Amino acid sequence: MEALLQPYFTWANLFTAALLLWGVYWLLVLLLRRMRNSVLFGRFQQPIVNIISTFLLLYEPITIMILTFEFLFINPVMHGTLLLLLTVASFSRVRDYLSGRIILATTLVAEGKRMKTAQATGVISRIGRIGLYLQTGDSLHFVNYSNLITEGYSLSTGQEVGGYYQLNIKVEKDQKPTDSLRELADKFLSVPYLDRTFKPEFAFAEGRKDKINARVSVREEQHLRMLLELMEEWGYPATLAKR
Repeated sequence: MEALLQPYFTWANLFTAALLLWGVYWLLVLLLRRMRNSVLFGRFQQPIVNIISTFLLLYEPITIMILTFEFLFINPVMHGTLLLLLTVASFSRVRDYLSGRIILATTLVAEGKRMKTAQATGVISRIGRIGLYLQTGDSLHFVNYSNLITEGYSLSTGQEVGGYYQLNIKVEKDQKPTDSLRELADKFLSVPYLDRTFKPEFAFAEGRKDKINARVSVREEQHLRMLLELMEEWGYPATLAKR
């Protein structure tokens, strides 16, 4: 019993582990962001993106668990009591976080998908660590992950809904790929037709630098035609891939 109460780690051990673990985490996050904005691995890029995304989903809670155990065994009695109090006080949030890891493990749950829950039906506009936001008409509805597991939910995965569209954008040969993504993102900031509850997404088509895939949301159906005409004027002709 006395052996269990002895300190096994020091604060230096904890800080070193934190720097290493979170350093690896942020390197992978930066790599993932870079891969979503440019082509690095050709036709293998999307599988690599999926692998990194799944790995990060599990890596984060494992990192928190490792650091928590190190913190506990710096001073088992004091830190154990503190962790117990924190766990009891934030039990619902911890449960939401762990439930979110389970739900987000499937690639079907993503921004732009239509979800039906016990409380609301709408389009997923933002995904957080303890819950997600559903755009339901003129309001934004928050749903925590533990409720999704206990009460259930359904997804419309066959097509985008509402004002969400996927566009295929042609990039001229004399335009630099990285400049094209940056320029499009800047231009879309001033477009009046967009639904601002959903951030436009741009990424090069797999293995190509002359085609950009974009996901956008317009406020009204007729605004799509106006948006396509505006993009034609910019020198970025686009066609509708799917809705």
